[in-house]
Amino acid sequence: MSVRCGVPQLPGILTGASLPAACRGLYVRNDICCQRLRHLEDPSFSTLWLLVDTAMDKIVYACVYRSHSGDQETTRLFDHLSEAADTALHRHPDAQLVALGDFNACHQDWLFPYQRTDHAGRQARNFAVSMGLSQSVRQATRVPDVDGHTANCLDLLLTTDPDRCIVTVSSPLGTSDHCLVKSVTSFSPPVCDSRGERRMWRYKSADWDEMRHFFASYPWQQVCFSSENPSSCAEAISDVVRHAMEYYIPHSDVPVGSSARPWFNADCAEAEKRKHSAFLSWVDARDRKAPDLSSKKRAFNHAAKSYKKTLRKARFDRISHIGQKLSAQPSGSRAFWSLAKSVEANFCRPTMPPLVRPDGTLAHTAREKAGLFASLFAHNSRLDTGSATPPILPHCGTSMPEVRIRNKEVLRALCRLDVNKASGPDGAAFLIKELSRRTEFSYKSISTLRQL
Repeated sequence: MSVRCGVPQLPGILTGASLPAACRGLYVRNDICCQRLRHLEDPSFSTLWLLVDTAMDKIVYACVYRSHSGDQETTRLFDHLSEAADTALHRHPDAQLVALGDFNACHQDWLFPYQRTDHAGRQARNFAVSMGLSQSVRQATRVPDVDGHTANCLDLLLTTDPDRCIVTVSSPLGTSDHCLVKSVTSFSPPVCDSRGERRMWRYKSADWDEMRHFFASYPWQQVCFSSENPSSCAEAISDVVRHAMEYYIPHSDVPVGSSARPWFNADCAEAEKRKHSAFLSWVDARDRKAPDLSSKKRAFNHAAKSYKKTLRKARFDRISHIGQKLSAQPSGSRAFWSLAKSVEANFCRPTMPPLVRPDGTLAHTAREKAGLFASLFAHNSRLDTGSATPPILPHCGTSMPEVRIRNKEVLRALCRLDVNKASGPDGAAFLIKELSRRTEFSYKSISTLRQL
């Protein structure tokens, strides 16, 4: 979701992820005040609550993702949404309420040609009626690529004031199978000047461990009490945090309006144009209930699949081009190391931040994180066997003769591995077959030993 669409003008991002599996994000302009309402969120649901102040209007947003988790969990989700919405409107009575997201709900009163209403659709309808919300999305937002499957309106926008916003549905972005839903409110602030630069932070490549040590060892007492003016102290603390971010988080200043996808070539633009044209043709045929609706849908599905293939090829060609440039540079040269550091910052650095242990402490090093995962997996893998005793395995009656493994043979087998064509992870199946043949053991015997 974005407040005032046009991502190049929106440097901030606010994300949230919760179990079982979903992520929501919000891009906000610098001149728009936004506050995350964490007290309304439940970690067991994929929701994100925010209060956006545009200086002319206040809007409470509820970003929702409902997974296919059963009727009981769906009822709990909408009960939570109702309680949270009541709390939000009680604290902000003059704010507009907007609930949007992927509800995965079907209701026959909201979109043609639904033939039935499922449990999620009834719950969503009851939630909208109880809160005085109107459903503003009037077109299908997901077009299945299987013949005979009906297009569905799974992405909803429920608002208390539908006259203030204009909702449009466009073709899916990138490789997504959900259409883009855009809502423009009539009280939007004026567009700010888009000239200048914006700073792009590569959080996945940040050195979180070193940043933690920096903050832990910094003399905060001198900064926090440097002045009797609280505003001056706040500015000093902000400067320290900003300097730490600039030092430990890779970043770059990108001119606004420049291309953020260097791999997006003319073929990608042409494929995107064909996909959008096919989508508009399908929407027009659907609105007219034309007899060639099925053929228009197949044409759009074909254009969407072709677009995805073109994007994958463009990315692959871009990576291959970088690899060719890297191999063409003289080893040890300045250009070689500059390109190598750029590749390392984007692909090869660890991306896992510190993890929280059950006792509340943080795991920072790779060994600590691995130990935490091992204990978590071991705890989740325990079975309650009661008083049952483990089974006694019969003796196989075989013996293992002397095994000789030579370095040259192992090296030769490893060099001949092709992990892209192996039948197991990291070429394990091919490696076992090759080594078993060289050590005079059949693959069948090793498989038997592994089962025992």
